[in-house]
Amino acid sequence: MTTRLSGPATIVAAFVVISACAQADDSAGEASNNGDPAGADGTDGGSGEAGDFPNGTVRIVVGSGPGSTMDTMARGLAPRLQELWDESVVVENVPGANQSAGYHDVAAADPDGHTLFITVHGTMGIHDQLGTIDPRWQEFEWFGTLLEEPWTFYTAADGDIESLDDLLALDVIRYGDSGYESPVNPVALTFFDAFDKDFIFTPGYDPGDAQQSVLTGEQHIVGRDAAQMLRGGTDEEFRALLVFSHEENRFQPDAMTLADVEEEYDVTIPELEIFQLGFPIGTTPGTPPEIVDKLADSLITLIEEDEEFQEWIRENHMEGSVLAERIGREVTQEKVAAVTEQYAEFGVDDLQQRLEAGTVD
Repeated sequence: MTTRLSGPATIVAAFVVISACAQADDSAGEASNNGDPAGADGTDGGSGEAGDFPNGTVRIVVGSGPGSTMDTMARGLAPRLQELWDESVVVENVPGANQSAGYHDVAAADPDGHTLFITVHGTMGIHDQLGTIDPRWQEFEWFGTLLEEPWTFYTAADGDIESLDDLLALDVIRYGDSGYESPVNPVALTFFDAFDKDFIFTPGYDPGDAQQSVLTGEQHIVGRDAAQMLRGGTDEEFRALLVFSHEENRFQPDAMTLADVEEEYDVTIPELEIFQLGFPIGTTPGTPPEIVDKLADSLITLIEEDEEFQEWIRENHMEGSVLAERIGREVTQEKVAAVTEQYAEFGVDDLQQRLEAGTVD
């Protein structure tokens, strides 16, 4: 039988980062941190290095191979930033070690804002708790959450599992993902514990292979964001069973919500930050704050003013998930702090042992 887990408690966390900038830069930094473009008063939003930034090729590093949501976002941003800045912007995929290879690549770059990193909040949060990244992820210069949607359980559209009832009727639920550090694992463990279900977890899948394993019947479910199958053009092949949110999801209106679960099964699953699949963007630790703010301001400009980028967001089923209010150093550090505290409360040091304990021979 499965080793049972205690459900994580709901956590409200706030973390304020106060930058030690010169007084002349304070007003520009404050405007950016509050989600307002620093140039709203007609200034360039910074001085010194920020005024000249960028002055060469900007590299967007993605911690996965092509085709992931973070890769899609990077390739949507690159041409629009290139036009905005009149500098070359390239996307580079650096997969490996569950996104930590890309993290370390950017952490080792010159701290000048010309090397950016797109990843997953949950993945970095788990790495941070396990001590497998250096520097700590709170030290990274995060300046926005590009996209955020709730984790969603999918099964094969033409399979025997047509509802959550069908899934719960199985003696043992099989699922797989990239590794023990995958951020879907705390979500899945909370679900299995809430319903007192036995499970078998299989690590080592590439993202595409994990989805294919559901279509072949090798696994029962896969966890992805609420719009990923729509974005990948595979939505007709998959059925969304459960969205980890209390609100109905616009992309998956037929999927059950946490509120539905509570009403129909009398099972309460808290809605936590770690149940959201968020994609942060950051740059090398030590990058001057005025440059980090200019990076944030550039994203806000694209989201609020760039019609081509806005159309791209709509075409890629990101409308309502890409928000200017999630861009800025302060709001992103608050997000990082909340995720950090929730993973500490959940406990990930023995995540591998918990997952292996659920294995049924």
